[in-house]
Amino acid sequence: MKLSAEEITAGWESVGRHNVSPLSDYRMYSPLSESVDSFVRWAQSPQERINLGIKRIDKEMRGIAPGEIAMVLGFAHGGKTLLLLHTLRNNKDKHVALFIPDEPKELVLIKLTCITHNIDARILEQRVAENDQEAIGLLRKTATEDYPNLAVFDQAISAGDMEHGFMEMCDVWGQAPELVVVDFLDLVQAGETVPDKASFLKGFGRKHDVPLLVLHQTSRHAGADGRKPTMSSGAYGGEQQATAILGVRRRKYEIQSEITELMEKLSKGGSERSQERLDFLRYEAKIHEHTVTVNLLKNKRPAGQLVDDVDFELNAATGRIHELNGELPRQYKQMGLEYEHPYE
Repeated sequence: MKLSAEEITAGWESVGRHNVSPLSDYRMYSPLSESVDSFVRWAQSPQERINLGIKRIDKEMRGIAPGEIAMVLGFAHGGKTLLLLHTLRNNKDKHVALFIPDEPKELVLIKLTCITHNIDARILEQRVAENDQEAIGLLRKTATEDYPNLAVFDQAISAGDMEHGFMEMCDVWGQAPELVVVDFLDLVQAGETVPDKASFLKGFGRKHDVPLLVLHQTSRHAGADGRKPTMSSGAYGGEQQATAILGVRRRKYEIQSEITELMEKLSKGGSERSQERLDFLRYEAKIHEHTVTVNLLKNKRPAGQLVDDVDFELNAATGRIHELNGELPRQYKQMGLEYEHPYE
């Protein structure tokens, strides 16, 4: 039965709305004035924020602050883990808890050794197989000297496991982790949906006052052909909880997809303009054969801007990425190819 406004008012008054007992404590309310202290802490404590090691993007994000999520979107094998490893290398002085059920910690150690010491992964593997003590010592140095404050959890992770792992590291280190990394979002066993998982991580970060870097797969439709991801490209959602979202992709797949379409068009009698476009794309394909591209797609920081297409050269043998800053990739130059842009 639907009540009238008068009946609702009468019912409210009958329970004595002016005689409600005061609560002993508040779960929801806090005065807005407390936010002054929070912002002062943020502005005066840049050391508490985590930078990625990408100058243009770090300048706009001003770091990942405690309680915030920065999400990295990308298709499978599109460069998400490369960016994660780059960030770890840029934050070797930080206490970091890495939850990565998708990959055994031995692979994490090998990759970190290769990018940190600029060594070819195949050569390292071969030398270790031959019981080369220098190579084995390099692995130990990476674990104990280069990244002594990195904890890697490669088990399946539930909400309780994350809580337990976090508290274990507080005990081991005598302090809380300064960064929590999750690779990747869909593998977190918390809730039924991806937005549920993202909401759990948001609450986790706020509860423990720690920045989070969270990797998230794009849907097959959004990223299979190397197209630039958008803010909503994440598979099954989850992006609402992020303060910042970065997109990572291999542009060569996008270029190759367009080349295939143009060649099919030209086989049916395309125009001169189509041929010029094809020549241009073939040039671009050579440039981006070994690049990874990062975009800042979402940035809630006041006055912060978005950042388009920051290109990195990838050394596939070592896993190391190097920001190009408008330069041609070194591997392209070593090919002895013509530098002139066709039709420029």
